[in-house]
Amino acid sequence: MLVFCFSAMILLHGYVLWQARRSIPEGLPDFSGAYTAGRILRDGQGRRLYDDVLQESIQRSFSPRAVQKRGTILPYIHLPFEALLYAPLAHFSYLAAYAIWLAVNLALLGSIPFLLRRRLEALGKAPLYLWLLAVLAFFPIFVALIQGQDSILLLFLYCLAWRSLERGADLASGSWLALGLYKYQLVVPFILLWLRRKKLIGGFLFVAAILGFISLAIVGWPSFLRYPRYVWGTEHDLKYGFNTLPGLTTNLRGLISGMVPAAHPRIEASLIAFFSAIVLLLMIYAAGKSSSDDSKARRALFALGLVGTVLLSYHLYVHDLSLLFLAIVLVLEILLSDIPMPNWTRTTLYVSIALLFCSPLYLVLTLRYEQLRLLAIVLLAFFVGLLSLINSLQVRIGGTVSPPASAGR
Repeated sequence: MLVFCFSAMILLHGYVLWQARRSIPEGLPDFSGAYTAGRILRDGQGRRLYDDVLQESIQRSFSPRAVQKRGTILPYIHLPFEALLYAPLAHFSYLAAYAIWLAVNLALLGSIPFLLRRRLEALGKAPLYLWLLAVLAFFPIFVALIQGQDSILLLFLYCLAWRSLERGADLASGSWLALGLYKYQLVVPFILLWLRRKKLIGGFLFVAAILGFISLAIVGWPSFLRYPRYVWGTEHDLKYGFNTLPGLTTNLRGLISGMVPAAHPRIEASLIAFFSAIVLLLMIYAAGKSSSDDSKARRALFALGLVGTVLLSYHLYVHDLSLLFLAIVLVLEILLSDIPMPNWTRTTLYVSIALLFCSPLYLVLTLRYEQLRLLAIVLLAFFVGLLSLINSLQVRIGGTVSPPASAGR
């Protein structure tokens, strides 16, 4: 049954790709922004990495039709150190660089089952082909592949961080997480869950400092200090390509912006801050309750951190939901262990996972209604289900560890 479902999703993805096949050579995928950054570094102009005039000149040189169709550039907005990844690709044509990056992403995806299976008792027994089908059947991963995005790399880094955490290598776990800071909005909320693990935080801060110095060396002090204002401007100015469809932001910000009239930005900002604070406090509260010595509790907390981070992220699109693949795997592993939990918790988690794996739902909400932000409701349900799961695990651990009242009498 699973093979059939996954294969059907992959066929649907193939149909979507066929319909959009002409957009790739035209330079419409998100990879054009990364390729532009690589070209800037290749030409020794790192100081102008966030110069819109230079970015537009370069994008028009390799994808004039894409700039014309979008009516604007697709700016590079990640931290400077990540641009080093794309500098070698800039020595190739755009299409060749895209193909190389696609091959890298496929290699990273192919390695993920090998990273995870040995640490999973139930899902580790599933055949490799089923794992590979599941990876390719997850719609956000498909979008990340086609867009030439770096979300798959971030998923890979999270898998390495989880594997290190399972082995007790906290220093390495924090280091892997720091390497994902090119998308800091998808890392910083997550790291707050692990403040009690000093080695993990130490590894994170050490690598983050190194990446900060590398970024500074690439762009210099003026651009480095101007970067926050530049990113904030690109996030709120409709002249930039990725801001033309606000309904596709699948997080708390997207959900709240759909309920508050555009004429009341202060109310929107206040509600986003209020509900984000609630989600963050619940994450920290769950981290305080979870036992670091119990593998199931760690896995549930890791999954909760991923879902909560996605909800909290200010900038997020469908390809960024690739991170949820790891959360889904960890939750399924716990569910298959058949530990005691409320029926509504089990049902909520299974239904949330099924909906997140339903490619037609993504397509309908995206292409038909341009309201993918409604999927944030599913993420909220997933988040609540995980809170209940963590509570159930804590009760189970407490019942195991604590002796009965009659002991010794």
